[in-house]
Amino acid sequence: MTVNASGSSSQTTLPDWAAQSEPVEDVHIDIAFIVEHSFYYGPSSRISPEQWANLCEPLYQPAIPGAAQGFVLSADCVGHEDELGSHYRDLLAKAARHGKDPAEGPHFWNRPVVHAPGRFLLSFPWHDRFSEGRAFIESLTRGTPGEVFSDYEQGWFLDLRLHDGTLYLRDDDPDEGKTFHNLRFAYAPVRAQVEIVLARVETLIDRLAGEFGRDYWTNRN
Repeated sequence: MTVNASGSSSQTTLPDWAAQSEPVEDVHIDIAFIVEHSFYYGPSSRISPEQWANLCEPLYQPAIPGAAQGFVLSADCVGHEDELGSHYRDLLAKAARHGKDPAEGPHFWNRPVVHAPGRFLLSFPWHDRFSEGRAFIESLTRGTPGEVFSDYEQGWFLDLRLHDGTLYLRDDDPDEGKTFHNLRFAYAPVRAQVEIVLARVETLIDRLAGEFGRDYWTNRN
């Protein structure tokens, strides 16, 4: 993964793609926690479709908005921390019963998201720990015109620029020439969310790590 959290760039001229960007109102940033629907306990390689279908058990699904779609936002976990804890508690119990490492696979993944009311805008497909999500969110604090953040990994490129109080965000597949999102939105309301989001996520992870005796969410252990 190649990541650049800039802020010192003197290049403030917008790239050509910014002229075609779509305006979006009321943008929010957050960290999404992946919620898997089942726990697979079969072999880890050369998996047949039959094994994948049969060697799994359902996991407790937290009563938190978004869980049915496979993730929950940290904002939606406030007041429902016990529900998320029940999901992980069930996961750890099943992993122990089958002699599996619970940290293998996507069960503890979390990643940054950009969203607006009624609209999910952008996730980070190659981020899976909070240390990566924190780097992105902290990049929004500096307010220096030019490149704010960029990331390239396996056919996915994210470019985030700040110009005249507006953030311009584009992600694409440079290998295939396919653009996924090309957006622009006000910087100040997003900047105002940074400390709130970081504190909320850190508090949630501290609570989970304290309950389960290990921090599975911040770094790859």
